[in-house]
Amino acid sequence: MSLPFRRVSASRALHWWAEGWRGFRRAPMAWVGLSVALLVALALLGMLPFGRLLAQWLSVPLFALGAVYAALLQRRARDVQRVLPEVLVEEARTDGVFDDSARLWRRRIGPLLLASLFVLLLGGAFSVAFVVLSAAALGVGLAGFGALGALGGGVGLLAGAGAMAGGVAALMLLGMIALFVVNIAFWFVGTLVVLGGLKPWDAVLLSLRASLANVGALALFSLLLLPVAVVALLPMGLGLLVLLPVLSASSYASFDDVFGQPR
Repeated sequence: MSLPFRRVSASRALHWWAEGWRGFRRAPMAWVGLSVALLVALALLGMLPFGRLLAQWLSVPLFALGAVYAALLQRRARDVQRVLPEVLVEEARTDGVFDDSARLWRRRIGPLLLASLFVLLLGGAFSVAFVVLSAAALGVGLAGFGALGALGGGVGLLAGAGAMAGGVAALMLLGMIALFVVNIAFWFVGTLVVLGGLKPWDAVLLSLRASLANVGALALFSLLLLPVAVVALLPMGLGLLVLLPVLSASSYASFDDVFGQPR
């Protein structure tokens, strides 16, 4: 099974951020509670052997739970406004939504875990290959600089040392670029599995295709995430209690924008 997807303009990234913020405002206290539970779970995982690897493996399922919650919140808000008086809307739009989200998420947890394993393996392989090839290219260049430095005496050695430092910085930058590319490529995997009903491998492949088709919007969204994340980390990391819900709701907004209404 596959889902048709559409290409959207890069400016839609701004719409996704706006929808993420609106999603948080629909149920701020519930979102904060969900964020606290997620951060505590990740902190506890970090204490276990291979805790960082476990946290990466569980990142797709946990993030998908937030996207499901955002999706059901939006549907409930849209539906109750049609049938209820305004005074009853606020309570009805959130009543029972988390329980419904958890049930749907638990039904799809097996495929989510398998999809996350695919993402972890493919992302790791791509990142390693990218960095190794980049390091090899830089190594050839630095060897040339080193040879020139040896021929040029002290001044040449200083130039060679500077070139080596620049090469290390360039390698770190390339590693960040590789991580950036991986995050974009697998952006839709969790939502495709849990909201689109796709099998894990189908979700991985379709996410790659849809992400390439919408690389402008995803790249802009990710670039905006960098300064937002820095600001969120400043007040002792408390901003993460808002940023994580906004990202979850943005994830659903992007899925809805690219794939249409989830099944």
